[in-house]
Amino acid sequence: MKIARQLFVTLILVSFATVGLFAAESEMSGNLKLIASTAPEFKVEAGYTVKIPFLQGEGPLFSGNNVKLKGLMGLSPVAATLSVDAVLTPVAVMELSVGGAMGTGWDFPLMDTEGLRVGDGIADSTSASMEGIYYKGRAGVALQFDTAAIWPGEWKSVVMRTYHEVNYQGYSDAPGTGFAWEYETNGLRQNGLNYKGEYLVGYQMPLMVNTVAIMLETYLDNIGTEFEVTPMTFDLGLVANVKFSDRLNLTIIPQLTTRYTDADTRLVTHGDIKFKRVAAMLNYAL
Repeated sequence: MKIARQLFVTLILVSFATVGLFAAESEMSGNLKLIASTAPEFKVEAGYTVKIPFLQGEGPLFSGNNVKLKGLMGLSPVAATLSVDAVLTPVAVMELSVGGAMGTGWDFPLMDTEGLRVGDGIADSTSASMEGIYYKGRAGVALQFDTAAIWPGEWKSVVMRTYHEVNYQGYSDAPGTGFAWEYETNGLRQNGLNYKGEYLVGYQMPLMVNTVAIMLETYLDNIGTEFEVTPMTFDLGLVANVKFSDRLNLTIIPQLTTRYTDADTRLVTHGDIKFKRVAAMLNYAL
């Protein structure tokens, strides 16, 4: 917990120092996002990004090099989370990122849902409403490419992106051996490492429905903990983005999954592919 808190504070201090140093050249933007799904789920997020030119060179690969400093506040009926990230673009086809998050959860009886639970993976898990702090540190790398960079044209944009992240997630009140916890209904974990991978291939068009894509997300949880490593699970989704204006867009994602969470113990297992949800994200650029 101490290490995660120090990383979180360091990211904030570095962010403020960097913004002050490059304020004249930086670009600032914000957004509000409403997220809902058939799970059911509901969440509101407010984000702010500062984009700073960094190590820029000549040519299409290096002329846009930058650092993005991102802050995000998220609020759902069962949890509140604050996160900070720094994203470096050293070359047009790559992003390197590091970040952290902290939050806490509570019960929401109307939906019979708990934002923070504790258990051991054997007996039924129980509520730990507002009893501790969830924390997360992460580092990731993304590779991306747009065919329009080589063949310019409104109908020639095929986008490809893959992102790989290693993160450490923990709970401040974890007492030790055999103890596990769950945050925001994401399945039982122990303090330790996790892996997430994303793969996306899409097509961008000069239409109201300006992007369609297929997206695969993979997960490997509880690496190096007392729990057995969760067999790799995945979510498979179709992405459609609707552009209403330069500021307002809606993303819709129906998803299938192989990730099963036991209703009582909250232990995550791998199973046959099944329908997961339809998620919708309404984003407004400030």
